[in-house]
Amino acid sequence: MAESDARGGDAHGVFRLPQYVTQIQSGGVNARPNVRIVNDRPGAALVDGDNALGHLVMKRAAELAIEKARQCGIGWVGTRHSNHAGPAQLYARMPAAHDMIGLYFCVGNTNLVPPWGGTEVLLSTNPIAIAVPALQHPSIVLDMATTNTAFGKIRLKAQRNEPMPEGWMIDRKGQP
Repeated sequence: MAESDARGGDAHGVFRLPQYVTQIQSGGVNARPNVRIVNDRPGAALVDGDNALGHLVMKRAAELAIEKARQCGIGWVGTRHSNHAGPAQLYARMPAAHDMIGLYFCVGNTNLVPPWGGTEVLLSTNPIAIAVPALQHPSIVLDMATTNTAFGKIRLKAQRNEPMPEGWMIDRKGQP
């Protein structure tokens, strides 16, 4: 969370700490998980997060992908039974730090978004991040929501009582 704030991603930083604490206290997140590999192949694996904080699960998955890529030339690791993991770029940057291309694709579990032209919320934000090492230069990094803006940015604006730019949200009738 601190690294997210330091990189300018305050919608995924310490601002989320109260949310995570509430989820742990209510039993929505496992505070003592057994994060484990449930399917292991030379270049791929599946990690079960045991309902842990997503940060723990994704860090383990990225570390495992790096190990596999060193051995096989590719490391593709999926996860299940996890939670919000903060900014996607953190995990894509991990392989890039080892001169590997890092890819991160997430399928969200909360429908917050209507399809184009619709008003009924049927989709999640499904973030994507890509980090490509650039030799002696900083890595090229893309971290994006598949929506107009990340939901965390909307929550941050609401918490700070700041206005949102038009187009970030629509009402149930499809109006800004």
